[in-house]
Amino acid sequence: MTAEPLQIHELHACADPECLGKVHNLLAEMWDTSPDVSELDRAMFETAVIEIAANIIRHGNDEGSTLCNLTLEVYPDRLEAHLRDDGLIAHVNIDAATMPDSFAESGRGLALAKAAVDILTYERHHDNNIWTLRRTRSCSTESGLR
Repeated sequence: MTAEPLQIHELHACADPECLGKVHNLLAEMWDTSPDVSELDRAMFETAVIEIAANIIRHGNDEGSTLCNLTLEVYPDRLEAHLRDDGLIAHVNIDAATMPDSFAESGRGLALAKAAVDILTYERHHDNNIWTLRRTRSCSTESGLR
């Protein structure tokens, strides 16, 4: 794996409803400066990032005072996102995340994110939730189509 990212995009914000719009804007900025990322990789990575960010906003803190840091990185062979928030502990089991039945009103976010990326991890470190997402690019500037 390439050690140095081609690009880094960062957002530091309160995890409130307006934050999701900021995440969309940051992703749009990343795509504007990364025209070589395939449409499939963009759609899958964006789905995963938005789903995890939405869960942080929805479940992070009842008072809306959760702070969130998002770092997006573009590499020749992969896309990565790192989310860190100071919200409540996320009681999740990523390995057990599956799509609920079609009548369920919620519970799809983690399963969608998991299906869209190659690596999705969560850990609690001190008072922070740390999420890592990685998607291997299907089209690379170094090797062309794979």
